[in-house]
Formats: sequence, structure tokens, C-alpha cells
Amino acid sequence: MNATFPGSSLEEEAKRLEELSVALIQDNNWQALEQLLSPACQFVTSQGSCDRTEAIKLMKEMNLGEVRFKDFKVTQAGANLNISFWLSASEMIGGKVLPTEFSPRLSVWQREGTAWQCIAYSDFNRV
Repeated sequence: MNATFPGSSLEEEAKRLEELSVALIQDNNWQALEQLLSPACQFVTSQGSCDRTEAIKLMKEMNLGEVRFKDFKVTQAGANLNISFWLSASEMIGGKVLPTEFSPRLSVWQREGTAWQCIAYSDFNRV
């Protein structure tokens, strides 16, 4: 999957990356999602840290429903795009329904050629 958005501003590109990731999870499009995630990607949730394989397993079980975003902050450091934002979602972790209040998130994307791949993601939602 080529996640590039020619002609967009840095903030627009960041929003589209996050919206695309969510849409792929909601659509159960795991093959496309896996292409967005670096093999070295790490995830941190309230349950601890995990690698890409474990994170995909969690995403498959989360039953992601409605999602809302707000307050994007975006910086670029060389080939890395750092995105912090607040997210409200109907989701589950470990079979437990999480609160739907907005919670902070942080993702780091690295440019690989003309596309971006997520190399780190933090979910600060409390179980």
C-alpha cells in the first residue's frame, strides 16, 4: 500500500495516515494495514508494550467502532513524522470495553521511499 498524499500539507498528510489506519482496522483489511506497519513497529497500550505481530492480534480483537479525532500536533524530524492527537473510539482490549472519552495518542511514521510506515504507536486510553 502506498500511503502518500501528494500536494497535501504535513498536518493533512498526518491526519490522512491516522484516518487510513483506522479505516483499515474497521474494514478488517489486515493485509493493507500490515503494509503500513514497519516490521520493527512497537505499540504501547495500558496493557504494556508489544511488537507488530502482537499489536495486529490486538487490533483484530478490538471490534473498533465509531472513531473521532481532535487536536492534531505534527512535527517532522528528518524522515520521521511525529503525530500526537486525541482519539475517541468504541473499542475493546483483552475483551474489556474501553472508555469512549477522548484519550491522547502518539504515532511515529518513517518515510520509506515515497510512502510512510508506522514505526511506533502509543495508546494512552485506560482500561
